[in-house]
Amino acid sequence: MEYLIETPGKIGGLVTGGLGIGRLGEARSEAWLELVDYDRDGEARVLAAALYRYGAMSYGEALAALHAVEGSQPAVAEALLACLGKYDIPLRELEYTSYTFDLLLDQGGYVEFKRHRMMTQTPQLLTTRLGYTVPRQIVEAGFEDKYSRAMQAAAGLYEKLAAWNPHVAQYVVPNGYNRRVLFKMNLREAFSFCQLRAAANAHFSIRRVAQRVADEIRAVHPLLMKYMSLHDETWQGLQEQYFEKIR
Repeated sequence: MEYLIETPGKIGGLVTGGLGIGRLGEARSEAWLELVDYDRDGEARVLAAALYRYGAMSYGEALAALHAVEGSQPAVAEALLACLGKYDIPLRELEYTSYTFDLLLDQGGYVEFKRHRMMTQTPQLLTTRLGYTVPRQIVEAGFEDKYSRAMQAAAGLYEKLAAWNPHVAQYVVPNGYNRRVLFKMNLREAFSFCQLRAAANAHFSIRRVAQRVADEIRAVHPLLMKYMSLHDETWQGLQEQYFEKIR
């Protein structure tokens, strides 16, 4: 119990004092999601694990074969994922590669995001210091000014409460405000998360995240990601269609 009580204060003290970092910084519009780490050899690891499962070689031998034989990786990837159906769950061998993201999204979207327990998540405290989203429908309905005044009033109250207790202050922060969360997922969970949360019936805020996550993984591991089938839209299109402002 002492560990859980004392550790936040010790680390927080280093942030605000010993390390000289200060409080939460301002959000940069271009950096709302960043792939901060991934397994460079991740595709080979997954494919070698599949060969290991159904073959009789060691894992090292499987990796060596994939690197030595030209064209072997696309062939194994096709055998592993090409017949994956809409309701199929990929084999567990996709868990042998992982991705770490730094994400900033509105609290409403985070409520949906945090339900995915098969990934590791490290959220920061909810504050009003990272700005808020303005849904386009709020503007179209003629309530942008009232909405902005309400959000600014909440920010003022938050700062008063945060000076006393930042944990209690979270209770007055509306769902439109942004928060940061660091998360790590393996490729199998990425298939599950992206396909579920990019579906047409998912909320637009989490669909934007799912499509962006898929894009980031696809950029580094295109061989395996070509077998992920998502709803035909882009995170840029979702952002333009549903958000007037992100911060």
